[in-house]
Amino acid sequence: REDFDIMRKVGFIGLGNMGRGMCKNLILKGNQLTVFDINQDAMQSFKGKAALAHSPLEVLKNSEVIFLSLPNSAVVEKIMNEFLNEGVQGKIIVDTSTSYPMSTRSLHAKIKAAGGGLVDSPLIAGPAEADRGELIAVAAGDKEDVDKADDLLRCYCKHYDYVGPSGNGHLIKIAQNFAGLSQALIYAQLYPIIAKYGINPQELYKSLNNEVFSNWVFQFYSEKYINKNYRMDFALDLGLKDLNYMKKLCDDLNIPGFLLDGAIDLCRVALKEGKGKELDFSHAGNTMYEYVGLE
Repeated sequence: REDFDIMRKVGFIGLGNMGRGMCKNLILKGNQLTVFDINQDAMQSFKGKAALAHSPLEVLKNSEVIFLSLPNSAVVEKIMNEFLNEGVQGKIIVDTSTSYPMSTRSLHAKIKAAGGGLVDSPLIAGPAEADRGELIAVAAGDKEDVDKADDLLRCYCKHYDYVGPSGNGHLIKIAQNFAGLSQALIYAQLYPIIAKYGINPQELYKSLNNEVFSNWVFQFYSEKYINKNYRMDFALDLGLKDLNYMKKLCDDLNIPGFLLDGAIDLCRVALKEGKGKELDFSHAGNTMYEYVGLE
């Protein structure tokens, strides 16, 4: 469809940093939403705007298309298995989480066999873009299932690409996160170490801020490391999860992770030294400043 005139019954599970904005835009485009989150405060922010469900199964029963925005594949698998036990005939499920691609492919086969459809459609950009309805995404799975969700994807995306069979969307997302997060960790080490040898981080930034090195990741994380501003934008534990998914892809091929191993080690140390607090991914920079004695 090229319009949003027909109200659709849509479910949304997971109203966190990303899900909240996506859900808001689905409602603004005139869809009838049933929502669920284990966090009751997140649920209450949609009171009067959507039906508040008591369980994921209630979302399934009340919706033709169900969106998931969840922290990891283990949570996705648990909910999907509940759905399969209940029955998914005629339902389309859109997983916007960063899930493990091989898990996605396995779930896709089970859901198709049960008469439903599964689309993996992970996101690019962050909560601000989700709130504005300006996300970029990819979508994978059976093309007819993606087409059935097309108007809904466009409620919160300014653009998305169809990238082929099930799991491809999550493979691309893992590749993007490996590239981006590894770069962020390079600068987390670089600024403190070079500073210890006498070059101010701002001066190092000037020398790197050119057409060879500069990109969004460089700009975003450099500001955090230089100013030692580790505000919460993307959780460190989620970044570690994504790097571990990339490591598992390597392990499944029986090949070394090489660069991955160091990136994972730094994240683990940063989490441990954070003593269990919710930390932004940039906290790796704080850990390195502490190592060189410039915290």
